[in-house]
Amino acid sequence: MSKNREVSQFGSYISVDDTTKNVGIGTTLKISAGGIFVGNTEIVRPDGTWGGSSSGLVGAQGAQGFQGRQGAVGAQGDAGAQGATGAQGAQGAVGAQGAQGAVGAQGDAGAQGAQGAQGFQGRQGAVGAQGAQGSPGAQGATGAQGAQGATGPIGGSDTQVLFNSSGSTSGDAGLTFSASGNKLTLGSQHQLGLGAFSSPQRDALTGVSAGSVIYNSTTNIVQAYNGTSWVDVGSMIGPGNFIEQTTFSYTGSDQSFTIPGTAGTIDIYCYGAGGGSGNGTAPGGGGGFAQGTVPVPSIPGVSSLTVVVGSRGAASPTGGVYGGGGASGPPSGQAGGGGGYAGVFKGPVTQGNALVLAGGGGGSSYGGTPGGGGQGGGPTGGYGASSPEPAGGRGGTQVAGGAAGSPDGVAGSALQGGPGSPVTGNCGGGGGGYYGGGGGATGGQDGGGGGGSGYLSPVVTTSPRITPANSGGTPGDGSSRTSAGDPSPYFVSGIGDGGLNGVGEHGYIVIRTYT
Repeated sequence: MSKNREVSQFGSYISVDDTTKNVGIGTTLKISAGGIFVGNTEIVRPDGTWGGSSSGLVGAQGAQGFQGRQGAVGAQGDAGAQGATGAQGAQGAVGAQGAQGAVGAQGDAGAQGAQGAQGFQGRQGAVGAQGAQGSPGAQGATGAQGAQGATGPIGGSDTQVLFNSSGSTSGDAGLTFSASGNKLTLGSQHQLGLGAFSSPQRDALTGVSAGSVIYNSTTNIVQAYNGTSWVDVGSMIGPGNFIEQTTFSYTGSDQSFTIPGTAGTIDIYCYGAGGGSGNGTAPGGGGGFAQGTVPVPSIPGVSSLTVVVGSRGAASPTGGVYGGGGASGPPSGQAGGGGGYAGVFKGPVTQGNALVLAGGGGGSSYGGTPGGGGQGGGPTGGYGASSPEPAGGRGGTQVAGGAAGSPDGVAGSALQGGPGSPVTGNCGGGGGGYYGGGGGATGGQDGGGGGGSGYLSPVVTTSPRITPANSGGTPGDGSSRTSAGDPSPYFVSGIGDGGLNGVGEHGYIVIRTYT
């Protein structure tokens, strides 16, 4: 070759072993008329000139050498030249308003203004002091003589004080005074009215003399002054004197009786209601009768009594009635219902509060006799009639309701009569009572209802006016229709009787109080 090249320039393609003087070629060596190629690289051109790289063939890239140590920081270079001036920036926001400037000096006074309009007139001043009294005027002339006054009423006789508008001494004088006996008498059918004072008004009176009498509107009692205090007139009269009588008829609800403050004893008369009678000839049972005296001290703390006046028994099937009368059965029948009891209680209506009570009569069954209702009252009410027995309901007692008629009546209970058989409406209902009568049952002749029992509380006692009584209880045989209280001192016709082909009669109560 015209030019020498070191073997190292051929890289990994050619190696030389100095010992053996051998040359190793690590790639294809191609020699041709066109030149010499190592691999695909032409290293000698046909004209004999070098065709490879001036630095020889490039060998394979060697492995990455270790990173050298950080060189020392170079010295600070000189400052660069001043750059060109930048473009004008946007205008900034408007700043806050500055503080208020100091007040300027006072200007010169202005010219005098025009005169203002006239002001409003001021308020009226205070009235001046009263002038001195003038001298009295001269005496006027004497007036004419007045007409003669009317003649006064003519006085009564020596023993008569006249109080009437006729001016005459004839007729009833109304109020007379006996000069010889020093007695003032109120005429027949005349009333004496007393001044009414409440307790505070009475206590505010001054200069009251012993013997003065008023009506106390707070306690509703006449009172007299004994020189030291006011006392009830009743307490001055003495025990056993009559105070008042109050009667109670049927209303369908509980009633109340206020015990007078002067009362020492209370007489009570109760008439039970009669049972109803259905469409037939069997009568309803009459109501029972009970009476007795109740000493007020025996019921301490009680100021009023509850009064129950029972309703009459119905004439056709209906519900129970006021006072515990039992119904007669289903609406399809035609029997009578039991009558209600009549009773007075020392509080709510319970057996424990009962004082005096008369039982109601039982209702009759439909059809003829036997089948009447039992009479109410008595320690045991009358039983209802039937044929055959025992379809009639039994009367209430002192300890239990009347037994039901057999086989399908309903028994009575406390204060309530049992209804008639639920199988048919042709059986009478039991009367109300301390214990109600039993309801009648079905049979050859369906049974009537039993009467309710009467009751007297243990506090009831005998008094000079009355003997305790608890009567009734006649079986339903036809004679049981009459009230057990007929006759009695305060019986009124038309109360307490049993019905006959119709309704019975309502109950009735009389209360009388005594000092």
